[in-house]
Amino acid sequence: MGKDTKKVKVADSPDSAAKQAAQAKAKKALKASQAVRGSAAERSVEDVIAAIEAGPQGPKTVVIFDFDGTLMAGYSANVFLQDQLKKGQVTPQDLADLATAAWKSVAKAIEMQELLEQAISKWVGRGDEEQMALGEKLFEKSIADRIYPEMARILAAHRRAGHTIAIASSATRYQVEPAARFLGVDQVMTSVCEVDEDGILTGKVLEPQMWGVGKANAVKAFVKANKAKMKDCWFYADGDEEIGLMEAVGHPVPTNPGRALAAAAAANGWGVLRHGSRGSTTPELLARTATGLFSLLPMFYSGFAWGTITRDKRAGANMAMPAWSDAVLLSCGVSLNITGKKNVRARRPAVFLFNHRNNFDAFFISSLVRTDFAGVGKAELKNNPISLITTQLMPMVFVERAGEGPEAARKAIQPAVDMIEQGYSIVIAPEGTRVRDMTVEVGPFKKGAFHMAMAAGVPVIPVVIRNALDVGARDAKIMRPGTVDIAVLPPIHTHDWTVPELDERIAEVRQLYVDTLRSWPDGE
Repeated sequence: MGKDTKKVKVADSPDSAAKQAAQAKAKKALKASQAVRGSAAERSVEDVIAAIEAGPQGPKTVVIFDFDGTLMAGYSANVFLQDQLKKGQVTPQDLADLATAAWKSVAKAIEMQELLEQAISKWVGRGDEEQMALGEKLFEKSIADRIYPEMARILAAHRRAGHTIAIASSATRYQVEPAARFLGVDQVMTSVCEVDEDGILTGKVLEPQMWGVGKANAVKAFVKANKAKMKDCWFYADGDEEIGLMEAVGHPVPTNPGRALAAAAAANGWGVLRHGSRGSTTPELLARTATGLFSLLPMFYSGFAWGTITRDKRAGANMAMPAWSDAVLLSCGVSLNITGKKNVRARRPAVFLFNHRNNFDAFFISSLVRTDFAGVGKAELKNNPISLITTQLMPMVFVERAGEGPEAARKAIQPAVDMIEQGYSIVIAPEGTRVRDMTVEVGPFKKGAFHMAMAAGVPVIPVVIRNALDVGARDAKIMRPGTVDIAVLPPIHTHDWTVPELDERIAEVRQLYVDTLRSWPDGE
């Protein structure tokens, strides 16, 4: 992009960009359609999203998501049971009854709804509002980070297509509604607990139950109420009991299917989705993450020694920090698929902007930028143990909360400007924190990073991370194996930016992230 260009661009011209995006979308749609026909092969998230984009748009297309095992890893009922155990609300006899019912369910001696009734019977005497508040609390504490990010991206694609979306689950509203709000889904169909006139749970489940035929009938009624057709309906589910409903819809998508559903998918040529981004924390995952993180110490000493020998602290940091990031990624089995790598070195120093989703984004950026950079963190991180170690080797700017007025703002960013003037690039998340909202691709951008670039007269370089959540949830302490996609966009010069137009400029840069995430660039 030329220095005098006023508008932010990724490609040479709007026409060429639109043409390239259309061609890419057509290729994806073709690939997706080929993956579905006559094959039970696994489908990628990108395949499904391409099929959504290529198919009918608007509310007459109904999309139904199962919850447990489909939108989230595992079973939400287990989270509620664990909470009861911690509070001492479950007797040994209760546990024995639940274990027996669970065994009978697996052995097909009883139906799943009987297991559900057994669990809900233990809630007798609780207030409806009390149970809903508990559901919200347990969602934030234990369930939110179990939501599959792959399914959140698919759900977002359906939302962009204007489809009518609902969650249908045999679980109760206390388990499902907090997740539905988190994902931006307004309509849910769940098992209904009986509540007396005083708002107290009786321990009974009302008919019809959301299981098997009951669930299929509820979905069909929902489709009819929305003046839609089953042949236009998408259905995502994992359970073997969902086979009948899968056969009734036009777009069945078995997701993490059980054995019988997988066999039905093979027989019918349904494409299968499988996700490994969530699940139990295994000793292997803990060991791999710990090994990577603790490699900081030998890397630190090596870098410190090299800096002492060369009498150049920067040389030590340039050796140790990328080596540590690479070691963490290697140990955890994470690889980076980088597009636009040439833009990393196109203009230095610069302010590198990255969208922030989890605790491990810093390792992706460090491995990408590699040398001559300083991080920016909140002042509260000064006493973080890892920060205390790393700041002995590499520069780190801790930004105090700016007070009122332009002078206070200038003072807050001055340490970062000083770093840039010493030849360091700055890496910073313009969103300010890890974005939690899964209904948006990118959070709101703050102005600080852009003020830094303008004050120092350097460009900003957008770094777009597509799927960081696939290898670790927002608050995860471990990283799972996988591939993280990164697109480095061309430098955007700020030398001619002015304060009055800054909001517009920032909006343009943020839109680049949205556009890139929706139409991922090809090439090196």
